[in-house]
Amino acid sequence: MDEINELRPVDRQEHISVQDTGHREESIHVVEDLNAARRLGVSRFANLVALFFILIEAIIGLRVLLKLIAANPQNPIANFIFTLSDLFIWPFMGLTGLPSLENFVLDVPAIVAIFVYALVGWLVVKLIWLLFYWPAARSVRTVEKERDHIHY
Repeated sequence: MDEINELRPVDRQEHISVQDTGHREESIHVVEDLNAARRLGVSRFANLVALFFILIEAIIGLRVLLKLIAANPQNPIANFIFTLSDLFIWPFMGLTGLPSLENFVLDVPAIVAIFVYALVGWLVVKLIWLLFYWPAARSVRTVEKERDHIHY
């Protein structure tokens, strides 16, 4: 039975310190969680995934804005945004029509893509937390005892 316990990773440490000042005894019991580094790694990874999806949504949002204000597709910045966003929009192309008035276009498939990527990003981040997060466990208990002194 002891061999099985030795093979398990240690996820907490307990420390007890006792101070005796003569007339009073103070004991501090600290239970410390050792998985803090793991939680920090999970947090950073989840934040990177969230940032990736936010960047995708921002690029698509810029596309919607540029099409809505009839930006010149020959402009290098507009061309870069359109080309980059095409990579993320292609599954949604042809989903609906593109309402337009002269050169102003409402890119409805891109708007749908923003909502879909937001939902997928939220689900992926939640899944990361559900699968890899181990909650913290730390408790501190302090006990003070007064001593009765008997003087002879």
